[in-house]
Amino acid sequence: MCTSFVVHGERTLIGMNFDISERPIKLVYQKDSQLIVLQEEHGQFLPAFGINKSGTFMNLHMVEENEAGKYRRGKNCVHIMKLFEDVLGEKLALADVSAFVSDHFLVNVPGHSVQSLIAGRNQQAWVVEPGKGALDVANVDPNFLVMTNFSLFERNENECITGEVAGADRYQAVSKRLTSFQEQLELETCFSILQDAVQKDGDFPTQLSLIVVPDEGLVYFALHANFEKIYCFSFHNQHIRTEKGFQSPLQSTLTKKGVAISELASW
Repeated sequence: MCTSFVVHGERTLIGMNFDISERPIKLVYQKDSQLIVLQEEHGQFLPAFGINKSGTFMNLHMVEENEAGKYRRGKNCVHIMKLFEDVLGEKLALADVSAFVSDHFLVNVPGHSVQSLIAGRNQQAWVVEPGKGALDVANVDPNFLVMTNFSLFERNENECITGEVAGADRYQAVSKRLTSFQEQLELETCFSILQDAVQKDGDFPTQLSLIVVPDEGLVYFALHANFEKIYCFSFHNQHIRTEKGFQSPLQSTLTKKGVAISELASW
């Protein structure tokens, strides 16, 4: 259960709360171009979301299963993790996402049902859901988009979002904040908006909150809803550094071996 948004202003800003049960989570830098967040499930680390050095972001939000999006094999079927790999690996250009999804049967991987926000530079952003297709964010709202855990394709058909759907409260809270800002958002405000959507109780507490600045090659993040301490990852030198709220400056090079967020939390 996560919350994401993309805002188009003078610069694009992408925000996300990664909400998941307590488990090992780590950041890795792979293929000399990708920051990937991995979470452990059934003894193996699996991708949760990622960003590449070109500024393209893609995540995987839980969403209610739909029959057309269930995993199956077929000549023209492509599962969502293949799309994830191709988008972040730049085998598929951001501008070509919609056409690719239209030309293929996009399906989930076995045992999962997700929707993805794919966003990057030049105000390009799509929501992709297996079994439903690709939704151009500009056709929903040219200024911003919020995604939680109900299908945004259903939102497009019915603008009335009630508390009966998963993530409606977080969706409404973030949308209200973003609607109220007419000027360019600053990082501090973006983190404040994510703070409004934090989950502390229940099965899906917020483990990681981040703001991506695609045009600058920077990813700012906080751990375990502690917004007093902000870290920053730079694609320019592959360093994670302390940004705000620490007693002394620290930094470390991120490698393909990765670093656990529990280790970063001890800085």
